[in-house]
Amino acid sequence: MSACVLALVVWKGYDARRNALAQSETEMRNLAHSLAEHANHTMQAADVVMDDIVAFLRFQPFPDRASFNARLREISDKLQQIKELAILDAKGDVEYASITPLPPINNADRDYFTYHRDHADPKPLITGPVVSRTSGQPVIAVTRRLETANGDFAGIVIATIESDYFNDFYKTFDLGAGGGITLSSSDGKVVIRWPPTKDGRDLSKSQLFERLLPRSPVGYNLATSPFDGLQKYYAYERLSLYPLVVTVARTEVSVLADWREAIRSDAVVAMAVLACIVLLAAGLAVQLRNRERFEKLLRERDARHRLIDANIGDVVVVLDGQGVLTFVSMSVETVLGFSPEEMLGRVYLDMMHPDDVAGLRSIGKRLPHAPNGLRAEFRMERADGTLVWLEANFRFTRQDSRPERNIVCTLRDVTRRKEVEDEVEALNSRLAEMARTDALTGLPNRRALDDFIASEFKARRDLSVLMIDVDDFKGFNDRLGHHAGDEALRQLGGLLAGTAASAGGFAARYGGEEFTIVLPGIAMAAAFVFAEDLQAAVRSLGIVNPSATRGRLTVSIGIAGKVSAVCDPATLLRCADIALYEAKRRGRDCSVVAPAYVGDAGSLVPDVSTRTGTPA
Repeated sequence: MSACVLALVVWKGYDARRNALAQSETEMRNLAHSLAEHANHTMQAADVVMDDIVAFLRFQPFPDRASFNARLREISDKLQQIKELAILDAKGDVEYASITPLPPINNADRDYFTYHRDHADPKPLITGPVVSRTSGQPVIAVTRRLETANGDFAGIVIATIESDYFNDFYKTFDLGAGGGITLSSSDGKVVIRWPPTKDGRDLSKSQLFERLLPRSPVGYNLATSPFDGLQKYYAYERLSLYPLVVTVARTEVSVLADWREAIRSDAVVAMAVLACIVLLAAGLAVQLRNRERFEKLLRERDARHRLIDANIGDVVVVLDGQGVLTFVSMSVETVLGFSPEEMLGRVYLDMMHPDDVAGLRSIGKRLPHAPNGLRAEFRMERADGTLVWLEANFRFTRQDSRPERNIVCTLRDVTRRKEVEDEVEALNSRLAEMARTDALTGLPNRRALDDFIASEFKARRDLSVLMIDVDDFKGFNDRLGHHAGDEALRQLGGLLAGTAASAGGFAARYGGEEFTIVLPGIAMAAAFVFAEDLQAAVRSLGIVNPSATRGRLTVSIGIAGKVSAVCDPATLLRCADIALYEAKRRGRDCSVVAPAYVGDAGSLVPDVSTRTGTPA
């Protein structure tokens, strides 16, 4: 018996150590993946914003400084991870920025500026940490190259992320003494380290970057830390979207601390048991008669304890063939606020949210044909009346002492996960909407227009496009100011949106003071009538334009339709644009259909003087 006790302690210690290491590996891998996704989303937010800015500057290279700086400040205020947004010209001077006033600094000596100047690489570059010349704080710089229409270097877009943004998030995780989180570039340079170190590190010669990462983007290993020389387990994962690597490390002592404490407790218990064996040896003959009864009791308790222990943190319930609860674990009080006694004897479907009952009935019908069990997610009301999302795993089981089949179900609270998924989905939808909407007028932008006209061009036999330009708009801005120009464009955008919608069309801001209306299913003759009505509606707005001949804000319209000679959407837009120039040449405030002036004595090449107006 003494040998059995000692063997049991040794086996339990070995098995507990193996389980502790396996659990630590799972937790560290999950944490590394979560941190990688966090870094992905952080960098992607800055990347999406910079992509939109690069696209905007490609079509409008010299926007109004005050309006554009205000837009950069608005974006920086809404995205907490972005500290500053700035546009540097080809010399490295700050041309636009989200901070006021514009800092009189030059960043031409920065590594990221030199890289973009010498490499025609459109992808974002992540550099850090560097000390910001405006705030004096360490930041991570995310940059993109700007190019002229000829492909020459025109400067960079830069978004900075404070190092404390990551440090404040990383320090919320308890990794024990000696644990740490590292965010490194793909070439081994440390970008963020928690806890912080006094000097930077280059990990390119470490085992992780030389041997492990080339084999797999994710992994787990035991090695000596290059930061403090301690033996540590670490999980790593390379980001899926950006050249960064997240590493989570825990010391071997920290990982096995709970196991060592359990071993000491087991040793004390073992010594007590051995002492009891010696004391009870004299009464062994009497106790043999009770052996069978005790063994049966121990088997039942051991089976029940193993069931609860294997599902610690979750709720374990047992259902009979009619769906009535026959067993509920004590953890139900933490998850649902009910005591096990309050739930025993109730039908489980009566406690579910009514909208989820049909799905659970379907699970019940399919469960007999699923030997590996089935998984479901549903809502349930807690004792305090709040709703909680639960993830359930159903499986048939047969107990040794009972011939009937029961259903064992484990329940896990996934409410927080659902909330995070909804928040991420809402953020992605908002960013997608911002990337396709013009900020000034609220109309769809050029990107949305291109997508719409491409789909309609394939699907429609009749398709007309109106290219609309505000007459004498440069003089309007010069005389009344850009604020008045912005307000005029907003009123015009609202009119175009409502008029296009009434005809089943699509209105968008093409750029500057130019707008486009796409009329699916409408031929050019009807489109011309629509254009004439639209011009009358613009005049009826009564917006005063001192620079216009008629003294009011008017528009010129070029009309083109899908005919046999038009082979793609780009040609259709070009025909409408040429017709617009012809309308300008004919005196403005008129509509011209593309085929109407073919062969006319006037040149179809637009004169520079006919393109009036500047971006509001």
